[in-house]
Amino acid sequence: MDEVTPAPTSFVAPTLEDLSPLFPAYELESFIAQGGMGAVYKARQKSLDRDVAIKILPREFGADPQFRASFEAEAKAMARLNHPNLISVYDFGDIEGMLFIVMEFVKGKALFYSVHKKAIDPKVALPLVSTISRGLAHAHKGGIIHRDIKPANILLDTDATPKIGDFGLARPIELDDSEGIVFGTPGYTAPEVFHRQPVDQRSDIFSIGALLYELLVGRHPAPDTNSMASGIDPRIDAILAKATHVSPGQRYASADQLADDLDALLIKLSGPQFSAPLNQTAPPKHQPLLASQKKPSAFPVFIALALLGAATAFFLLNKEEPTPPVIEQPAEKKEAQTKKTKSPKKDRRNRKPRPEPEKTEPKPAPTPAPEKKSTPPKPTETPLESLARLEKSLKRGEFKRLPIGTIKRENSAYFLHPTPMTAAQAHALAGTYNATLATAPTTADLDFLRSSFPDTKSLWIGASDTGLEGKWYWVDGTSVAPSLWAPGAPDNKVSSAQEGQDFAILTQEGLQDATRTDLERPLLEWKLTGTNPGTISAQLGRTAASLAAKSSPIFPAASFEYKGSRYLLHKKWTDHQEASAIAEQSGGHLAVLSSQEEASFLTAYLSTTLTSGEGSWFGGARNESNRQIWETPTGEIFTFHPWLPDQPNDLEENENSLEYRDNSEGGGARGFNDASPHNNNLFLLIEWSHPTLRNMPKASDLQADDEKLLSALEEVRQKTRDKHGRKYRKFRRSYDETIQDFLDNTISDINNEERLSGPVRAVIVEGIKEYKDKNELPDSLPKAAPNALKRRLDVAKEESKSIKEQYDEDYKKAKEEHLEALIDAADDAIKTGAVLQGEIFILEHKAIEKDGNRFQKIMDREKVPLPEKPEEEEKEENGE
Repeated sequence: MDEVTPAPTSFVAPTLEDLSPLFPAYELESFIAQGGMGAVYKARQKSLDRDVAIKILPREFGADPQFRASFEAEAKAMARLNHPNLISVYDFGDIEGMLFIVMEFVKGKALFYSVHKKAIDPKVALPLVSTISRGLAHAHKGGIIHRDIKPANILLDTDATPKIGDFGLARPIELDDSEGIVFGTPGYTAPEVFHRQPVDQRSDIFSIGALLYELLVGRHPAPDTNSMASGIDPRIDAILAKATHVSPGQRYASADQLADDLDALLIKLSGPQFSAPLNQTAPPKHQPLLASQKKPSAFPVFIALALLGAATAFFLLNKEEPTPPVIEQPAEKKEAQTKKTKSPKKDRRNRKPRPEPEKTEPKPAPTPAPEKKSTPPKPTETPLESLARLEKSLKRGEFKRLPIGTIKRENSAYFLHPTPMTAAQAHALAGTYNATLATAPTTADLDFLRSSFPDTKSLWIGASDTGLEGKWYWVDGTSVAPSLWAPGAPDNKVSSAQEGQDFAILTQEGLQDATRTDLERPLLEWKLTGTNPGTISAQLGRTAASLAAKSSPIFPAASFEYKGSRYLLHKKWTDHQEASAIAEQSGGHLAVLSSQEEASFLTAYLSTTLTSGEGSWFGGARNESNRQIWETPTGEIFTFHPWLPDQPNDLEENENSLEYRDNSEGGGARGFNDASPHNNNLFLLIEWSHPTLRNMPKASDLQADDEKLLSALEEVRQKTRDKHGRKYRKFRRSYDETIQDFLDNTISDINNEERLSGPVRAVIVEGIKEYKDKNELPDSLPKAAPNALKRRLDVAKEESKSIKEQYDEDYKKAKEEHLEALIDAADDAIKTGAVLQGEIFILEHKAIEKDGNRFQKIMDREKVPLPEKPEEEEKEENGE
């Protein structure tokens, strides 16, 4: 193995001799490399006879409780992942204060060595990055963020298959005692990481974009670079711009989406030539990924895991960039230039003297050419057409060009959309263009808007009462000043609020309150400073914070109230897992139908909001152990759902999440559908509801008709006994006789044992009688008992075990069929309107799964009471 010079560091890697006694299950073979953040060793796992890599971290990390907790949580999460493009994690722990992690050992080399200062053909680079993105998406779904994607951390095995390594377990680029550790490498790391803003999977997506940029142009991204462009193909640059946008909200929402775009573009790319525009510096000539690689080095690829900390970033940033090649020009242009700069060679031999020019009369002035007809002017672009044209740039946060008719004032720009719509539609429209409905926090602001739009009767503006009468807020979270309201407004009546008077409109008299179904024109506002506290993400964050502080909730402005609950139809292309996370992080949950009234209201609302082909995620998922059971995030009864025809479909194993879908086009239906949780929907419906409003039967309700409910349960129980009782009774007779015979004979033998004193015999007999009452064999007999009885106990144990094992399969089958019968009975009851009875069947199902003896008691015809609601559900109902 080649000798490696470690980077300057205060961390001293332990020797093989020091580590070997600490890892008895492994045979440490060699030291691979070290960096400031740890050392990596190759080892052989003795039990499984496989090569592994062991990474050791410095003691100061093990001494940091916060880092240790993060390390352990992330290592466990990584160990649960299984993907061909991720390095597997086998084990982790602590030895003498040093954290360690045992990982898959990959033979090959880091991508860094294959691509450094080389530009890769897009037909090779795009599928490579797509593959990396798929692996990273799998990690994201497992709750893992890498934090440091770059070529040094992508390993290529001997088949050139990429594997992502070094998942951010110890990758600080700088340490600030006042603010903690910052992870990443300049040029590859998203801006929000260095600005210490919240980080999620979109930060990794920025790094993937930077990686793709380096592969295409042959040089690593410069620090503080964003929205990178290769100059190779505008379609590639569109993907790069979206992946590396400075704003996380404008990037791809998932790595899978990025991979999908890369795969789709790869199909469209035609021909191997990619030329740069003539006004740009052309990228280096592209090379196949492995065309110039030397024979793979014997040095293991886990050197990438040892090149940790700022030293790697410094090395990458100080390499000389390759000289760009000369742009190859088309043959036609070459020929034209040749004609201008070169003349044919002349034969200067036998050259004749040039003749004197003849004197000629001046030529008459040329007749002027007829005037050309003027081209008719192009049609003037309308404000809406210009808004549509600028949609993409506005989404990217680029405000140099604004739609026709926009009015600027200080750091804001305002645009009046001419189409009347509901309040929810107005807020959704604003979000489409990276805007909000306009705010007017002061009287001067209000006067400016009124004077700027003097012919306006009323416009939607960005304020709502957030479901609490008298508590009006702007979309940026600030309170609405009382001086802004028109005389007599707002009415702040609870009766009016129930009709939905929750939103503000701008009139010439001041602000007025309006219903959610009113149709008004929206007034959009862009914050030209680049920061916008009125985005839906910011509003959801304030909602979560206010709920966590148990203060008056500040719900998003576009939300609406119905029967005491609050709802928000959030427009975001996402899968069910992310939708659930968004709802929970905002202090709510995906919407659950708690009554027939609520079901009718929400389905009517969605039918007027969604268009055909669109869907929205709801709060519902199949039970992991029994797919016939649907569960809600609040624990409520799952009912009131108008399903699409032939739904739900229990045959599709992956369709485990609940969505509402509009299939009205072509005469189709609208309704609920079971869908794969990995699909994407354009909407998610968030609900904030109080436990007292949820559809959970109270203990008093369950006790009100106990006899009838217990009778319904007994009917299901008796059917199971009738079908499986004969085999069960045969098993019980044989099993019980074995136990009782042993206990009776033992009591008799002890009483007749003359070698034992009377008191000793009495104590032993009394203990055995307790087992007789429980119909169980004791684990052992007292030391004073004769050895012959002890041997007889061993024989009885073997006999009872054998009897039980012979019947075990029949018992499991009987139990499974009984559980299925309970679910069928619950479905039938709920469909006929007997919701409480259906809930009892579901609770009985859960009770049998939780209590292993409950089904046995049912088969023994014991009096088994009604199931009780779990304690945590009771507490939630009571608001505890």
